[in-house]
Amino acid sequence: MINLIFAGLFLFVAAVVVIFMKRILGLESKEQEIEQSEKSEKIEKPIKKEIKKGTKKENQKNKFFTTVTVSDFEDATYINNLKKLDIGIELALLTHLAGPLNVAKYDRDLESLKKEIQDFKKAFETYKIPVEQVRVHQPGGYTYNWFGTNNLSGYDFLKDFFAFCYDQGFRNYVIHAPYGVTGVYQGIELSDYKAKIDNLFSQDDVVLEVEEVGAPYHVSEKTNIRLYKGQLFEKLMKGQRATVLLDVCECGSVEQTIERLNYLVSEGCEVTTIHLHKDKHKFLTPDELGVLLKTGFLGNLVNEGFVKQESSFDEFVKAQSKDCIVPNDQRIKILKEYIEI
Repeated sequence: MINLIFAGLFLFVAAVVVIFMKRILGLESKEQEIEQSEKSEKIEKPIKKEIKKGTKKENQKNKFFTTVTVSDFEDATYINNLKKLDIGIELALLTHLAGPLNVAKYDRDLESLKKEIQDFKKAFETYKIPVEQVRVHQPGGYTYNWFGTNNLSGYDFLKDFFAFCYDQGFRNYVIHAPYGVTGVYQGIELSDYKAKIDNLFSQDDVVLEVEEVGAPYHVSEKTNIRLYKGQLFEKLMKGQRATVLLDVCECGSVEQTIERLNYLVSEGCEVTTIHLHKDKHKFLTPDELGVLLKTGFLGNLVNEGFVKQESSFDEFVKAQSKDCIVPNDQRIKILKEYIEI
């Protein structure tokens, strides 16, 4: 009888132990499953992120623009063809300004530019072109000495003009790198210019690019000019919110543009736009553009070509004749070839 009781107790204890062990093993198994799942998630998340990043890069492409004057809007076919090809607009401002900056004509020049901007805006409203997508290039052919604190400096002229453009809805801007003078200590002038680029706009929704340029025509004969080009341009642009714009004609050739592009990128400068033209506003050939695109550059490509091969920009400036300009239908044909490269 006692043996039977002991046997029963033994079986009962054994059953309890088995049940208890099963629960422990079940929990351990569940914990292992959760731990393994968490490990899998940690491994999978970076992979998914990399795939997304790669897809985004594959979908990126260059955005094409072309320079447009107010008079170009008289040709509805031309403007509508630009829209069909999804070619953006960079303003070519033709208002004749006093250069070098003429204090006596400051207000007159500023009002003339404002009038031209208002004419552009009316045209954009007519053709339903979003103003915020249009690029505003500082008045062509003009570069200013920014040094000094008086309210009539070239810097303040641009600041006043761009403030008006911002109020009109424009958000994308291009300026020429300023020039300096050797009579001012370079370090002081450089610090002043870096601060002025950063303070040109206080708004966060503005895109600003600085174009590396040579001496403007109105100061090219002066010997005390300090150009912000080459190493000095690199120092000017390092650490800036603004990005770099390169110009094929200013660089000298497509090959020299590629060299300059690669060097600036290696120095930590961000190049976001390239102006496309040669020999002062003649079109690049599709083959020349193809060589440039083989670099893998991704950004804005802005055509500045409009002068006929058999003519010259200087001849156009003197004659102000349409005979020097490539007809709009041929321009569209060239731009279409660019896009198809």
